[in-house]
Amino acid sequence: MTSVSNHALEKLLRRAENALAKGSTNRVISINFTDKSFPAYLKLGTFAEKEACNGELRLAERDGAIKVIWDKKAGVEKHIGQIVLDDPVALAKFLGIKPRWVAVAEVEGKLSSKFENYPVLKEVVAQWRIGKMPRGTTTEDVNDWLDAVRVVEHCRCSDTLDIPVRRVSAKLTCDSKRVERLFDAIDVLLHNDIHVRQRDAEEVFAEIGLIKYPPTLLIAGDARVLVEFNNENADLKIERPYLGLAPSSIKSFVVSNSPITILSVENLTTFHELSAVKESPKNHILLYTGGMPSPSWKRVYRLLLGVLPSRSRIFHWGDIDAGGFRIASHLAECCKAAGKRLELHMMDLTAHPFSSQDAVRRDLTAREVKEIEQICKQWDWLPQFEWVSGNPLAIEQESLPVTWP
Repeated sequence: MTSVSNHALEKLLRRAENALAKGSTNRVISINFTDKSFPAYLKLGTFAEKEACNGELRLAERDGAIKVIWDKKAGVEKHIGQIVLDDPVALAKFLGIKPRWVAVAEVEGKLSSKFENYPVLKEVVAQWRIGKMPRGTTTEDVNDWLDAVRVVEHCRCSDTLDIPVRRVSAKLTCDSKRVERLFDAIDVLLHNDIHVRQRDAEEVFAEIGLIKYPPTLLIAGDARVLVEFNNENADLKIERPYLGLAPSSIKSFVVSNSPITILSVENLTTFHELSAVKESPKNHILLYTGGMPSPSWKRVYRLLLGVLPSRSRIFHWGDIDAGGFRIASHLAECCKAAGKRLELHMMDLTAHPFSSQDAVRRDLTAREVKEIEQICKQWDWLPQFEWVSGNPLAIEQESLPVTWP
C-alpha cells in the first residue's frame, strides 16, 4: 500500500475510534482531500503515484470499508475529493490493524476482576478508550498493570517487613529487574489516583516494604537499645553522634522517666547536622526516616513510641511538598495507633524567615496543594496548610536552618 493511501485510511480509522469512544455512532466520519485537511494527496508528484494511491483506496472501497467521493471537475475517477467511512470493522481488517475498541475490550476483560480493589484501573481503561496513554502505557502494556497488582498484593500479604525487590521480582515475574520498572504503576495503585505526581521508586517501594539493600536505622539521643542478633542479646547505649542498626535486630528501648522529645527527619543531611550539634538537648531522640519510612522502620518507631513517658512530644520535620506531608501522614498513623499525636516542625515557616532564592525548589501544583490540604485536615495540621495555601512553594528541608523543636 502506498504511504499516502495508508496514512489516509489510518487517519480515518483513528477518527472512527475516537467517535466510538465518545458514543458518536451515527456521525459521518470522513476526510476531505484538500490542502487543509489532507495535503499529502495534493503533493503527490507524478501521475503514477496518484494512480497507485487511488487504486489502493478503490480496493478499500471494494472491501466495504469506505466510500470514495470523486471530484467530478477533474474528470472521471481522476482526483479524489473525499473518503467516507462505511464500515469501521472492515476498515480495520483491510489495514490489518486491531482497532482500539477491540484492544480496549480485551484489556478491560483482563483487568475487570481487579476493579473492586483497584478502582483506578477503570480510569486507566477509560483513558486508553479515548486514545490517551496513562502513565505512558498503552493497551499493549496491560501486563505491566497486572504485575503491579501482583506485587502490591504480595507485599500486603507478606509477613516479611523488608522484602528484597529483585528477589520478589524473580519470584513473581521470572525477571529479577522487572518490578523496578513497574514503580510508576505501583505508585498509581497505592494512591488510587492516575493523576498523582510521580514519586521516585525508592519512596514507592519503601511504602510497601520492598528494599534494594538491607536498611539501616539511624538514631541519636538519650536512650538505650536492646538488640538481638544470631541469638545474642546486647544492651547498647546510643553514643554520640549516632548509632546505626538493622531494624530487624531492635527488640526494645529504654528511656528516661522524664518527658522525651522525639524528632524524626526526612533527609540525611539534616540528621547529620542535628546529631552533630555540640550542646544536644537532654531527653531528645533524633531519628532518620530515610525518606518514606519502610514497614520495618515503622515497627521500630512504634516500639519507641510505646515506652515514652507521659507528657512526651513527638515531632516530624520533612520537606514542604506533597511527598513530605505523605511521609508525615504515615508517621501520624503510627502515633495514633500508640495513642499519641504527631506534631510538625518547620513545615510552616510563619515564624521562620527564609530566602526564596535559596530555599524554593519549585511551585506546588494545584493537585499537590489539594493533597496537602486533605492530609492536614485529617491530622489537624491547620497552621501548616494555611501557610502552604498562602505560599504554594516546594521547599526542601536541607535549605532551612537546623533547629530542634
